[in-house]
Amino acid sequence: MKHNIPVIIIIASIILIIINVVTTDEFDNGFWMQTLSGVLVIFAMLVTIRNRKKQIK
Repeated sequence: MKHNIPVIIIIASIILIIINVVTTDEFDNGFWMQTLSGVLVIFAMLVTIRNRKKQIK
């Protein structure tokens, strides 16, 4: 379960980004900051997964 947490966070971030795109009326700074934060969370989780794989080897 502990190894699946980054994958779960990535999936949740993608779902939240999609919901944000669908439900927004204006593409203002708030929209882009929310989208950017979601992308940065996904990037951080991918780095975490890669580092865990390196530690296992």
